[in-house]
Amino acid sequence: MKLDNRISLQKLEVFCLVVELGSVSRAAEKLFVTQPVVSAHLHSLEQRIGVALFRRVGRGIELTESGQTVCSWAQELLSRRDDLAQELDDLVKGTVGAVSLGSSMSVGNYLLPPILIDFRKEWPGASLTLTIYTPELALEAVRTGHQDFCVIAANAALESDALVAELIGKLRFVLVASPTDESVGDCVTVDGLRNLSWVAPPRGLTVRRSQDNALASLGVTSRDVSIEMGSAEAMKQAIRANIGVALLWEASVREDLDSGVLREVAIEGPDLFDNLYIVKHRSKRLTPLQSKLYARLRGMLDTEPNAFSTTGPESPDPPAGGNDRR
Repeated sequence: MKLDNRISLQKLEVFCLVVELGSVSRAAEKLFVTQPVVSAHLHSLEQRIGVALFRRVGRGIELTESGQTVCSWAQELLSRRDDLAQELDDLVKGTVGAVSLGSSMSVGNYLLPPILIDFRKEWPGASLTLTIYTPELALEAVRTGHQDFCVIAANAALESDALVAELIGKLRFVLVASPTDESVGDCVTVDGLRNLSWVAPPRGLTVRRSQDNALASLGVTSRDVSIEMGSAEAMKQAIRANIGVALLWEASVREDLDSGVLREVAIEGPDLFDNLYIVKHRSKRLTPLQSKLYARLRGMLDTEPNAFSTTGPESPDPPAGGNDRR
């Protein structure tokens, strides 16, 4: 048997109401229509399904065996209709949905997790996915639509024909050393920076260029690098082993400083900063939930005062790019 595809939800709704109330007349009263209108809906439904749905029993009606099967199917279909309406309403309100975002390494390891966790607690219907890349791959994932947007640190402006980037904060650099490293005191002059042994990221990485540019703003254009390490965690191990000092984001060493595993060495001079950007495709239309998280990340300065600063030197605007593992 092939069902007529012109069966409407309205007819199923009328049918289920008659079953619920056990009477055509009571269903008509509930719908504020006449009995012939309800009877016409039932007759049309029987014609399109091809089976009798009711039989007369005395002065009343009851479902046929086929009618019971159709009733179960109709109730499930109408329930799914209501579920769909609720799901769509939730999507429009931004209470449910999926968000996929990318980040550079240290941003994803140190800055985003507490914000994403709090967001998920606030919106339990949200499905969040964070993927950590190099900045170029994060930008490419946004460009190709694999990610809704990304948050990366870079010492370059990231605007392009395809992407729109917004500078959302400046990440404060701190000079850190081992508590047992006697080669450096608790404060160092700019001239003293030139005489230190350094733990640094490898040359060519954006974070290395950011550090070099920050130090150059103080007039320090060269330094004695004892070892190059590709991540903040590896650099911290070298610092704890008294290999040298390092310039790292305050956000990435806050727990180490608070616990006394590392110590901050004050620099006589202005604070040093890196830049944090949020980037999305120019043509991307964010869903309501994606817009909520995007706005939350744009407001990171307000939620993470120890990690960010709105002060600091303005950065230049070179072309987008860089190879960074932050």
